[in-house]
Amino acid sequence: MNLKFLILLFCLSATIHLIFAQQNDELNDANFSAYNNFDFVAGKKILFYDDFSNALTKWKVIEYDAADDVESPGVKNITNDESFWFKVPRKGLFFPLNSKTLPEEFSIEFDMWADVDRMSEMESGLLVIFVSNTKNREEYNIHFDENPQIQLDIHPSQELLYCIASKENTDERVLIRKDLKNGWRAGKTHRISISRNKTHIKLYVDEKKFIDLPDGLPKKGTYTLILSTNMWGDGLYFTNFKLAEGLEQPTKLDSEGKFVTNAIYFNVNSSQLKPESWAALNQAATVIKSTQGKITIIGHTDSDGSDDANLILSKKRAEAVKQALIKNFDIDADRLLTDGKGEAVPIDTNNTPEGKANNRRVEFVLAK
Repeated sequence: MNLKFLILLFCLSATIHLIFAQQNDELNDANFSAYNNFDFVAGKKILFYDDFSNALTKWKVIEYDAADDVESPGVKNITNDESFWFKVPRKGLFFPLNSKTLPEEFSIEFDMWADVDRMSEMESGLLVIFVSNTKNREEYNIHFDENPQIQLDIHPSQELLYCIASKENTDERVLIRKDLKNGWRAGKTHRISISRNKTHIKLYVDEKKFIDLPDGLPKKGTYTLILSTNMWGDGLYFTNFKLAEGLEQPTKLDSEGKFVTNAIYFNVNSSQLKPESWAALNQAATVIKSTQGKITIIGHTDSDGSDDANLILSKKRAEAVKQALIKNFDIDADRLLTDGKGEAVPIDTNNTPEGKANNRRVEFVLAK
């Protein structure tokens, strides 16, 4: 063979390899290596969800001390991202209108982005507050409210990321503080995960656990959710805010031979798994290993988009989950079947963001 033919053959081989790599790109699961010790448990039933595609219709926002040189709060876009983000007030109070009472077991998850050049280490970051239920949340004061509560401060800046858990009306106001130098990557979306299991409070930034307080909320009672800011700087955004109840961790299939989760996350309109899916995948692996026989992984979507596109997407997502379980959890490939139902089998309404989020799920079913 002459040299030209060899070069042509090499180029053709490289092109074919690239095409196959691109076709299989979505089946390559995320880099889960950092998440091996991620023990966060997401709630099973979604009570509140907002991606801000309908502006701020589901939130009450109160801005304090508005300034001419500070961008007003509202739904915005951030650099190189088509999603909708809530730009929070520099100083203010805000809370979901339809979420008034928190269950004893729940999780909160959201994506957070910070313009760290405008942030400061002074005063607060984003305060997530669980406070004894009051008749009017608008009257809450982050400095002087004496109701039983815990405040979780997630505070990024150029040099430092720190999280503080604190209480009001106690001798020891700060319960715990954890600092991480250069812990917030500029331009990167970070995932915040919070759980309350009765008295136990946990908070994670991405895969790192910053707060773990077994007795973080010791007083029994009815609590509500408030978010607040009292920032020296400015430039905090969040989206995909999800509140869900029920933190059970099943170790086997239920009486119907099924395990269902809505905590396996994918990129929008994609089968590319997100790293924060690790905990739910690990739970699914535990359930599968406790069971004899084959398991069918079934993907489900909400009703956005066409029926055909959703059907294809659900099948691809099921296959992506299968590959992740094989690669990361040593599940025998012969035990796993895949299928997708698209939007055809909803378990909730598709008329609300919460219902759609519940419908976006993955089921693991004992094959017959």
